[in-house]
Amino acid sequence: MENDNNYPGQAHEEVTQRVVYKHVMAIAPILFGMLLLSIFAVIAIIYVNTNLASVETFIPPIFLTLIGFVFIAVIVMLTVGTFWIWRRNKVVITNKHVVDVDQIGLFNREVSTLRLEEIQDVSAKVNGPLQTMLGYGTLIIQTAGERENFVFDYVPEPYKLENYIIELRSKYYGNKFS
Repeated sequence: MENDNNYPGQAHEEVTQRVVYKHVMAIAPILFGMLLLSIFAVIAIIYVNTNLASVETFIPPIFLTLIGFVFIAVIVMLTVGTFWIWRRNKVVITNKHVVDVDQIGLFNREVSTLRLEEIQDVSAKVNGPLQTMLGYGTLIIQTAGERENFVFDYVPEPYKLENYIIELRSKYYGNKFS
């Protein structure tokens, strides 16, 4: 069974050095939308129940209230699912690899593995006042060969992680990038 500090297929001799989860800002817009929908549903339920006489509809008010509660239950389930997916997205750094684990929806996961010796360069970007104030950004790892660069969005403290990966690669594979 997979430990939260490991990645699928991790070898026994591989030692996890660090696990980095996406910053909460990765899901903040979704959570804000869910909050607005919840407020709307609660206001609608209260309105229907306090103005029973003025609500002219063919649907009995109890069913409107039930529909409101079902709507809120769906919002809660979507919020829990959003948190679950967010928590399953991570970057696992071991003594041999940098691994990007992307949970795409509830049932799809993509794992990309990069060996430390393949790393050509590591850079971090923090764009705008929001990322600067909240301390998150993008980490870019350039690889050797024809492989695409690894890009990690919503990384907390990307400059610290950039330095950490450079130091880790130097520790295990020498100071020189090839």
